[in-house]
Amino acid sequence: MGKIVHVKSVFYTTTITVIIVSFVISLSLAFQITTSRQQSIHQINTSVANLSHTLDVYTEGIMRQSEMLITTISDMTEIYGMIPQQAANIQRMMKNQDDLLSQINNVIIYDSRGDVVTALHEDFSGRRNSADRAFFIYHREHSGKRVFIGQPVISRTNGKWVITISRRLETHTGDFNGVAVVTLGIENFLALYGQIDIGHSGVIGLTTESGVLLIRYPFKNNYIGAIVSDSPLFRKYLKVQNSGIARSISRFDNIERIYAFEKNKRYGLVTTVAVSTDEAMYSWRKQAIQLAVLIFIFTVVLIVASYFLYSDLSKKHKMNKELAAAKNVLKQANEELKVIASEDALTGLNNRRIFDEKLLSEIARCAQQDSLISVLIVDVDYFKRFNDNYGHPAGDRCLAQLGEILKKSVRGDDQIVARYGGEEFTLILPHMGNAEAISLGASIIREVNAENIEHGFSPFGRVTVSVGISTARAVTLAGKEQSIVMSADNALYQAKRSGRNQYAFVAG
Repeated sequence: MGKIVHVKSVFYTTTITVIIVSFVISLSLAFQITTSRQQSIHQINTSVANLSHTLDVYTEGIMRQSEMLITTISDMTEIYGMIPQQAANIQRMMKNQDDLLSQINNVIIYDSRGDVVTALHEDFSGRRNSADRAFFIYHREHSGKRVFIGQPVISRTNGKWVITISRRLETHTGDFNGVAVVTLGIENFLALYGQIDIGHSGVIGLTTESGVLLIRYPFKNNYIGAIVSDSPLFRKYLKVQNSGIARSISRFDNIERIYAFEKNKRYGLVTTVAVSTDEAMYSWRKQAIQLAVLIFIFTVVLIVASYFLYSDLSKKHKMNKELAAAKNVLKQANEELKVIASEDALTGLNNRRIFDEKLLSEIARCAQQDSLISVLIVDVDYFKRFNDNYGHPAGDRCLAQLGEILKKSVRGDDQIVARYGGEEFTLILPHMGNAEAISLGASIIREVNAENIEHGFSPFGRVTVSVGISTARAVTLAGKEQSIVMSADNALYQAKRSGRNQYAFVAG
């Protein structure tokens, strides 16, 4: 009888101990599952937020590059007009830019009637008149030179979906004179989005600030151009903040998703990255279901819990690595875009945009020190004859050689050399007076002559340059910084009129 009582006591004690231990472990596991859920949600929020920001930066880089291209082309069109010869020159410039932005589908200039003046790709599968396009109607009815990002359309060049980025052309009196437009292939954006792991039901979208859906991945034709301005994102969240995390049920497929959104400050485009709530919480939900079973099977609890915890951490680690890799790829692409945006592709010198920025900053810096500043404009003599007779590849090589000569001519770290446009180069020389500037201009002329580049269609028998020089006290240029460039340009024309292959000086 005593043994039976002892056995029962041991049984009850063991049972109670197992129950207590199981209860403690259950509470511990319940706490762990709750904590894991919060951590999973936090990591998901962080991951989609980082990805939406990275894609926003990528999109802004593409849009900036497109804006600079369309601004350059429209400015050239307004300056030189739409005559056939200038249209051919503009088309050549377009082709030089074609390789710099892989997303470009076409670049087109339309006249005031909507007819094509010139295009990067002249083969049209549809009608050549675009007076019916939304971007054309917008610019015809709205003055101003701001670029306009239009709704997606099917390209009349190749029949593919594109986004239009356009700019109004005007006559010298400000009247409407046509439209310059860059079209970006949507399939290029989809190719990038497709490389990012957002699950089977994940979605990446790009929307205008007015609620027009430009791109949605995965792609469906009926999604493109949809109006979503009445969605919670536009009605609720974007009215309070430009970026954040939200959860909602999609109107397109009725799937609940966690999504991050970011509105671009420059262009107003809204980037969203969304993951399915079911997919995102799948790992946590699986652990929660197992908890009910693991309460009764203590030994298996430890093994299974350890296994799923390891599995969960491995998945999260893999996801973080993939996201980090995608972020690095996008970061590298953005760095390359920055270089493209600041560098002249042919000569490797600073481009016109950097020259304009540096001119303002260097004048301001010299003005603070009450110092002089000089500007040189270097122009290749009889360059059109060179191009016409030796061909444009030879002309490009000639300009590249001249770029190297100009690079070697500057010595100070604060001296800037830039390709101003066509066969014109510019130098900004802070703290340099007229005597030094004239000496440098004469030196450049000698160096170019010494290079002895054959030019049988020039009276000099070789490639020569003319140099316009201007010097001014920086403090006198406040508010009229371009005046020193105009003075240097006037000096250049004096040198040209005096016979070329020489310099001339005009005070700024």
